[in-house]
Amino acid sequence: MEEREVLRKLGFTSDTEEQARKELNSVEQLKPYKVEYAEEDENYYDLQPKNPEDIDNKEKLHEIVKSFSAHYRIILPVFHYAYGRIIITGWRACLYNELQYVHKGAKRDKSWIKKRYEEKDDPQKDNPKKGNHVDWLMSQLLSDKKHGDVSKPYHMDVGHVFGRFTDLTPLISDFLGSDQNHDHINIYPEFKSANENDKKDGIDYGQLHFENEAKIHKPCYYEAEAIFRDWNDVVPIGTRIRIIDINNSKELYHVFIPNVVHGKFPQDSILNDAATAADYHKFFKEGDLQALKKK
Repeated sequence: MEEREVLRKLGFTSDTEEQARKELNSVEQLKPYKVEYAEEDENYYDLQPKNPEDIDNKEKLHEIVKSFSAHYRIILPVFHYAYGRIIITGWRACLYNELQYVHKGAKRDKSWIKKRYEEKDDPQKDNPKKGNHVDWLMSQLLSDKKHGDVSKPYHMDVGHVFGRFTDLTPLISDFLGSDQNHDHINIYPEFKSANENDKKDGIDYGQLHFENEAKIHKPCYYEAEAIFRDWNDVVPIGTRIRIIDINNSKELYHVFIPNVVHGKFPQDSILNDAATAADYHKFFKEGDLQALKKK
């Protein structure tokens, strides 16, 4: 897709592509980087340090890995401080081949998604508005019995920020404690193409492509976080992934993958190809699925 189409689907409502790009660059979590659309590959953005001297700076990259290792933890959170609270947006780790991880098996509280949905809507009652919010959708997607029934028409997945390919997601629950669940932090609604595409057979880049690159390039430092346009938004606008070659202190990838459908929705989808930037903004802001449905 052309960049202007990506920006529309991210909900940036500015009149011009240049203004919409400035809005994207003003997102708090992306401010430290120079954000450039990957014109040749499409559907993702390359992230570079704003200071030219920091680009491919081996000392800086080595320091990132060294500072992580100094904590003697297998995984650590990516977090920000806003509105007087710490907000965990992702996770980071050093990934190695043939290394077995053991987690404590901490007691898991009910996923916030299911809990919030049940508090909002009595599941025993037939409420026609249930299918209009992502809490309902995620609750259905998390159900093995209902996943196939809803994933195709909505063209969405239960997207993992820090991928299950790492074999480390159970450690998130251990890190958070017995009253938490890694679903609290690590999953969100993600359009299928943004999540699953891996450039095979001409398919363009999605999160899976970069997760596969991390597997190929072990041992590596791997960092993934959900990017929110505003801290109070319900759905992230995408995922930031960083992969550093540990042995050579070389940055392999540092990208922002927009949470958008690539091209048109499949024919069996109930979502609207003609949805406006304002419709998408409402979806990301409020989790409103009705805004994206065919009228």
